[in-house]
Amino acid sequence: MRKTAALLSFLLPFATLAQTADQIIQEYLRAIGGLEKLKKVQTVKMTGNFVQGTLTIPMTLYQKRPNMHLVEVTFQGMTQKIAYDGKEAWSIDPFQGRTVAAKLDADQTKQQRFQADIDGPLVDYAAKGYKVDYVGKETIDGVPAFHLRLTTQEGDIYDYFFDEETYLLIKEKSNVKMQDGSVESQEINFSDYKEINGLLIPHSMEMVGEFQGQKFSSYINIESVVHNVPLDESMFRMPEK
Repeated sequence: MRKTAALLSFLLPFATLAQTADQIIQEYLRAIGGLEKLKKVQTVKMTGNFVQGTLTIPMTLYQKRPNMHLVEVTFQGMTQKIAYDGKEAWSIDPFQGRTVAAKLDADQTKQQRFQADIDGPLVDYAAKGYKVDYVGKETIDGVPAFHLRLTTQEGDIYDYFFDEETYLLIKEKSNVKMQDGSVESQEINFSDYKEINGLLIPHSMEMVGEFQGQKFSSYINIESVVHNVPLDESMFRMPEK
């Protein structure tokens, strides 16, 4: 009996950590409005602006279940498109002189596939082949936060930080492996949550990057979010040349 008790006391902290990760995800989903409401969202149309320095560029994001994703950015009469149709990722980039749709490479396709998930990667993460660990508590910009780490099958790491009081997501850090062996890192800060059809959605996202040792920020400011608007699947498919 003593040996059994000792073994249980040794295993208990590991079991608690495993449960805590799932508990935090459950509390996060409850905080934003609940998994049931999230699952009712079949399509999303989100409009806003991409802001970097003095530039403000209109953009529109479309999503459709199960895993379709399209971003349109319009500037100086030209429209850039980046899309994932559930299998392939493609783009049209007139700003780089590419006016004909072309498939994206394996690295870009992986990132588009990850972003195309309406529910987000933490929902049903095990079924998606992800691993999630509870790292601990940290202070993020003065806010006590829970830290979860998601690891994909490819070894990409996404760190999520949730406000300890509200359980809302306040920061995401990503370290994504490229085929050439390099790692692409990014940090996103989420704020200005607003209720849309019973779901809390961040309307401001600060993306922090680094270039030549200097950090810089760009922003996405959301103006409107519409759920369950009719979207034809053809809009996500790569157009023929």
